[in-house]
Amino acid sequence: MGAHPLWEGYEGLKDYPAATTASSRDAQQVSTKQKTGRFFSWLVNSLKPKEIVEIGGAYGVSGMYWCAGLKANGTGNFTSFEPNEVWGKIAEANIQSVLERGRLVTGPFEENQDKAPSEIDLAFIDAIHTPEFVEPQLNLVLERANPGALIVLDDIEFSKPMLDYWKDLRKDPRFAAAFELTSRVGVLELAKHH
Repeated sequence: MGAHPLWEGYEGLKDYPAATTASSRDAQQVSTKQKTGRFFSWLVNSLKPKEIVEIGGAYGVSGMYWCAGLKANGTGNFTSFEPNEVWGKIAEANIQSVLERGRLVTGPFEENQDKAPSEIDLAFIDAIHTPEFVEPQLNLVLERANPGALIVLDDIEFSKPMLDYWKDLRKDPRFAAAFELTSRVGVLELAKHH
């Protein structure tokens, strides 16, 4: 499908370490890798969450993996948030190709949180990879997260500030457990009493 323009929200980010000088990216540049995606599907199939929320849907590739697990379960809903309208249309079609109960909300999560489920069992935060963006998104997810919910963070080693933030989260008492799935992906388990 080729490269499509980046979301205008990237403009003006201070000290953003990624090569954002390019005005567009293709799915290969922003998608979950197959090995990680297969783990996502397995995780969903094993845990059987009722509600999954994804922040930063991009082209919908990771969403298709989450939805494949829900489809195998025969139950559960998926809601993805993608601020880029062009990417969002592609993501929505990809998600819907796997799961009718999957939906995409166009717009930033922070501005559309009222469209998120009131109880979240699993969340994937994969938007702008800086603590300034991730922390408010994480806090909004935690307001709706069920005890014991899993929160998956992508690009935990994206930059030194992001890695430092991840290290702090691993010690945060709100979480019962934290582990690194890969050098890119971290998983947090919300404590039963948060």
